[in-house]
Amino acid sequence: MNTYTRFRRAAMATVLAGGAVLGGFAATGAAHASEDTGVVDGSGKTRNDWGDEGTLQKGDESNAVALWQTVLMADGAYWKDSGGTLHQFTEDDISGEYDSRTVSATKYWQKSRGLSQTGKANPKCFSHADNNLGPVNKKGSVVYEGDVDDVTFKRKTVAGYDEQVYYVKFDGSYVPATY
Repeated sequence: MNTYTRFRRAAMATVLAGGAVLGGFAATGAAHASEDTGVVDGSGKTRNDWGDEGTLQKGDESNAVALWQTVLMADGAYWKDSGGTLHQFTEDDISGEYDSRTVSATKYWQKSRGLSQTGKANPKCFSHADNNLGPVNKKGSVVYEGDVDDVTFKRKTVAGYDEQVYYVKFDGSYVPATY
């Protein structure tokens, strides 16, 4: 990861953390493309939170990629190596980098759901995935009910955002799912 990307991630995390400490405001306002806000966000019922997400593709590096990779892991997706051997997408594959394993696992995931196999996590994929999100509990936790494993995301109110911000467990702690 280059210095600029690290700086951008650190700056976004600082802004989001600061907003959370200062107290947010209630999630109001019209829905809008989350990629424009710089975060994976949502409000109201969780099963319609992700349909407005941007497209993630090979070469992207972000915590939003880590969120998508977590979905792939929870749903038991497989990736194919250069020799054609299938490998299950595991927690070790969650890197925040949209690499060839993520492309391959996304194609597998798309095929298993009858979607076009582009290898890109587009709004249609996110919309399909959010159907597996449970309700937000009082602590802001949202369980993704995967085909193989359940994983927990957080959805928190953060000052400066019309909708709540999703957090993904990455490298042992919850971080905002930034683009």
